[in-house]
Amino acid sequence: MVKKNKENQKTEEGMPLTEIKSAQLRKYSLLIMLIFTLLLTAFGVYIYMTTSYERYKIVQKDQMSANDELMRKMKQMLDDEKMRQASLPQPPSTPLVEANVTESNQSSEKPVENNETHTTPVVVQQTPEEESKTQELSEVHDYQRSIKESGKPARPHEVVRKKYPEGTTPKLAIIIDDVSFAWQTRSIKEIPYKVTPSFFPPTKGHPDTVRLSHDFEFAMIHLPMESKNYSSPEPETLNAVDSSEVIEKRIKRIKALFPELIYYNNHTGGSFTADYNAMDRLVKVLKENGLVFVDSRTVGNSKAPEITKKYDMFLYSRDVFLDNSLDKNLIRTQLREAVTKAKKHGYAIAIGHPHKNTLEVLRDSKELLEGVDLVYLKDL
Repeated sequence: MVKKNKENQKTEEGMPLTEIKSAQLRKYSLLIMLIFTLLLTAFGVYIYMTTSYERYKIVQKDQMSANDELMRKMKQMLDDEKMRQASLPQPPSTPLVEANVTESNQSSEKPVENNETHTTPVVVQQTPEEESKTQELSEVHDYQRSIKESGKPARPHEVVRKKYPEGTTPKLAIIIDDVSFAWQTRSIKEIPYKVTPSFFPPTKGHPDTVRLSHDFEFAMIHLPMESKNYSSPEPETLNAVDSSEVIEKRIKRIKALFPELIYYNNHTGGSFTADYNAMDRLVKVLKENGLVFVDSRTVGNSKAPEITKKYDMFLYSRDVFLDNSLDKNLIRTQLREAVTKAKKHGYAIAIGHPHKNTLEVLRDSKELLEGVDLVYLKDL
C-alpha cells in the first residue's frame, strides 16, 4: 500500500521516464525533419537559382547574338543603300555655264595634242570651296600644273596610219570615254550617227557598266592606268611597277566580264604609257588574250608605238580631244578639227567625255560632219 502510494505520487509529481524519452524522441525527430526540410528547401532554391542563372545567360547570349545579327543586317542594308545611291545616275541638274571666253582665253583653252585630259575643267556653278576641291581632282588641272612645272609639253610621237585607196571617203571614229551610268548611255543613243562608248570596268561607284555595255552594237573598255598627276585614280588602276602577273590577272578579269569587247584604251595613263617596260608587259598580255590597244595619247612620249611595233600589232591613236573645255563653241571647233584631220589623213579618231555639253554638241552638229563617214573604231 505504501509502495503503490509512492508510484502514484511519482506520477502526480512528473511524467514517467518512458514518456519523457518518447517526447524527447519526437522532439528530436521534428527538429531533424525541420532541418532536413530546410536543407531540402535550400538545395531546391540553389538548384532553381543555378538553373535560372544558366537560362538567363543562355537568353542573354541569344539576345546578344540576335542584336549582333540585327546590327549586321542594318549595317549591310546601310552599305547596300550607299552603293545604290552611288550607282544612281546623276544627270547634271544645274545648267552648265557657257563661258564668256575672250580671244586670248580661247587661245589658252585650245587643246594640246599630248595633254592628259580625261575629265574636263569645272564649269558647273559651285561655291569657291567646292570648285577648288573639284579642280584638285581634275586631270586637266593636273596636266596644266605639270606643263607649268616642266615649261612645255613633251614632243608628240609619230602616228602610224592605215592607208586607204584613193577616192575612199574619209572616216571619223568618235570615242566617248568614262561611260559609267545609264543617263550617259541614253544621251549617247540620242546622237544620230555612230559613236563608240568606252566603259569603265565595274566598281562600287559604277557597278552597272557590264549591263550597260550590252545596249550597244560596239563598245570598248576604258582601262584605268597610272597618271603623272591625277589625284583620284579608279580602283585597281594599273601602275607602271605592276608585274606581268598582276597585269594579266586584271586583264583576264575584265575580259571575263566583257567577253565581246576587244578594244582597250587608256584612262589617264601618262606615267604608264611613258614607261617602256610597263607598256611592254601590258601589250604582251593584250596580244596573248586577243585584245587591241588604243592609245588615248594622254602624254606626248608614249611608248605605245614602239611596243606595238615590237609585237607586230597595229596601234590606233587619238587625234583630237573634243572637250578640253566645256564651252560649246570650243567643242564645235575641236569637232571641225577632227573632220579636217580625217580628210587630210583618210581617217581620224576623236575622244570626248559624257558631259552634257559634249553630248549635246555631238547630237546637234551633224552638219559639221559633211564629207566624212562616221564609223565605229573597229571599222577604221
